[in-house]
Amino acid sequence: MGCIYLSEARSAVVSDLHLGFEEEMNLHGLFLPKMQLRHIESRIDSIIDRYNPESLIINGDFKQEFSRNLPQEWDDIIHFIDRYSDKLNLKFVRGNHDNYLLTILNRRGIDLYEYYETESFYIYHGDRDRGLRKTTILGHEHPSLVLRDRIGGIVKMGCFVYNAKSRVAITPALSFYSSGTDITQSLLSDEHFTPVLKNVDAGGFRVFGLTDDFGLVDFGLLSDLQGDRNQRQNH
Repeated sequence: MGCIYLSEARSAVVSDLHLGFEEEMNLHGLFLPKMQLRHIESRIDSIIDRYNPESLIINGDFKQEFSRNLPQEWDDIIHFIDRYSDKLNLKFVRGNHDNYLLTILNRRGIDLYEYYETESFYIYHGDRDRGLRKTTILGHEHPSLVLRDRIGGIVKMGCFVYNAKSRVAITPALSFYSSGTDITQSLLSDEHFTPVLKNVDAGGFRVFGLTDDFGLVDFGLLSDLQGDRNQRQNH
């Protein structure tokens, strides 16, 4: 379902919804069907059915366009708020795509946080280095795992990654269109998409793939996955 559920706070944490993605792509000549909002609502409905949370914490990049609020973003965001505000206490944390989000949130009297904390968890988007404390939950990275077989077939899935030593977790993107970055490349790179991770042992992240048929699948440590990939390439 793409969330981390915090039982102590009865809160579900999601990130990277990127509402309005289709219109932004349309402006660049790529015409996509408007599936994003429907896909996200299906995910949120599943989270409500399973966990019955009191709060939904949206950890950044609720919208797509950096430089303004597109008409589709206005429509989709107001629709989303009106659909869920009676069921959930909505908490919005700023992401790098959310420069103008507050203008829309003000229409419904909702605040925009730079970070959010519970007793045990520290939550921020990850585009800026705000440090690590408690158990830190980040978005921004859009983690996904790409699996390749020996004849060239590829499967790509969103995933959660968690580093027990550094106590940092990264949630997958909830977006339908922004499926993510292959963690065997991005997290092990010297140029970190998420700046705070430069001080974290990337190989120590444990990878949990998000599948439709089997739920979460534990693929083990990222260092082992990278080692297996290098071994196959050398053969």
